[in-house]
Amino acid sequence: MPVTEIALLRLNNEDLSTSTKTGLLGAQKAQAEYSNHQVYFLRQIEDPACVYLLGGWESIEKHMNQWIPSETNQTLLQQLAGSLEVKWMFHLDVDPSTSRIPLEAPVVAISRYFVESEKKAEFDTVLKTGIPRFGTYTAPFVYCGGWRVDKEGDDEEYVLFSGWNEVKDHLEFAESKGFKEFGKTKGLIKGAEIKHVRVEKWA
Repeated sequence: MPVTEIALLRLNNEDLSTSTKTGLLGAQKAQAEYSNHQVYFLRQIEDPACVYLLGGWESIEKHMNQWIPSETNQTLLQQLAGSLEVKWMFHLDVDPSTSRIPLEAPVVAISRYFVESEKKAEFDTVLKTGIPRFGTYTAPFVYCGGWRVDKEGDDEEYVLFSGWNEVKDHLEFAESKGFKEFGKTKGLIKGAEIKHVRVEKWA
């Protein structure tokens, strides 16, 4: 099953050295060539020391059992070991070949919703009811989301990517009338983590 990879990297220094930048660009190129999917780095606005890696795979098996232990990847990780820490990584049931993650937007919101397994179906229903109105606020940018595949424990996680001109536009949506339907998801989640990022272009 095709999946989208998302990982959080924590930089030791948010001002990248030349060697760290070279290492990240090398890793980006090598993974893209191996996976046949583009790889993006997204710098968090709230904490610029945090960088998300976004990539695609034809399957989790190809990523975890072939790419991760490969000599190329291990060498790249070794080169970057003193510059960053991989905080977490998982996969979403989003086909990278057809996904509409709004990477062209000036700001991308990454919203992680933590849902009890027995409320997953209800969350899905409420989300589908409220998301069209949400889309009128993100326009002309789009949104895209999916469920975490390789979850930890019994709880589920839904990740929603949405495009905005500015962070304040997203925050203002939460205070708008249009939030009413979408906001019903709040009663179905155990918690949420919402961050904002910009696509990094170091080349």
